[in-house]
Amino acid sequence: MFHNKNTTPRALVALTYRDGRNETVSVRLPLSAKLNDALNSGDLFLDVLNAAEKQYFVAKADVVRVELMEVPKADQINLQRRATDRERFDPYRVLGVEAGADAEAVRQAYLSMIKAYHPDRFVAVELPREMRAYLNAMVARINLAYEQIGL
Repeated sequence: MFHNKNTTPRALVALTYRDGRNETVSVRLPLSAKLNDALNSGDLFLDVLNAAEKQYFVAKADVVRVELMEVPKADQINLQRRATDRERFDPYRVLGVEAGADAEAVRQAYLSMIKAYHPDRFVAVELPREMRAYLNAMVARINLAYEQIGL
C-alpha cells in the first residue's frame, strides 16, 4: 500500500463540477491549514486525492461548489462527525496506539484495523446497507488517522 510521509494537512470535501458531476476528494491545504485559503489562493488548480489515494489536480474554474465533509464517525447513529467534534479527532486513539508510538507500532495497528474493517472482507456476505456504511466510515476514519499521524 502507498505510504504517504507527507504531513501536509488535507480536508475532505465534496466537489460539484460545472457539468454536474460530484466527487468526494481530499484537498491539500496550504500552510495555514484552512480550506478557505486553498480555495481563494492564486493557484489555478487544487491538489486532490480520491478515495483510491490517486493524486491529481482539479481546475478551480471547473468547480461550482465545494462542501466540507466531516470526518466519518464510526457509530450506528451518526456516521458523520459534527464540526464541533472535529478538534477532538485523535488519530492515535482511532488506531488504538499511544500518542508518540513508533512508526512500526502505528503501521501494525493500521494494518490490523484495515484488515478487520475493510468492506472487501465482507464482499461475499449479504450485509444491510447500514453495515456497509459503517464499514466504509470506519475505513475512512482509519485511513485519515494514519494519514494524520504521517510517520
